Amino acid sequence: MTTTMAKEQELEVAVDTFAALEQRVVRAIELLNREREQHTATEKQLEGLREQLEAQQKQTAMLGREIAELLRERDTVRTRVERLMASLDAIEAS
Repeated sequence: MTTTMAKEQELEVAVDTFAALEQRVVRAIELLNREREQHTATEKQLEGLREQLEAQQKQTAMLGREIAELLRERDTVRTRVERLMASLDAIEAS
């Protein structure tokens, strides 16, 4: 084998190696871009979920206040009904 042929084979191997490396770099860049897009989409989804959670927490607090108010009203009505019943019992007893 002549030195020229050997150099050509070495050059051919180097070109093939470089081409393989270039393909790997291109695939890595594509993968990185996909991961960035997915990250951005996930961040948007997370923000939407946080907003939903905040809205639900506000609604839960509002409903809790409403339940507390209704319980107070129930207790007031119960007390009034008990007084009326006691008055009726007193009337019946006399």
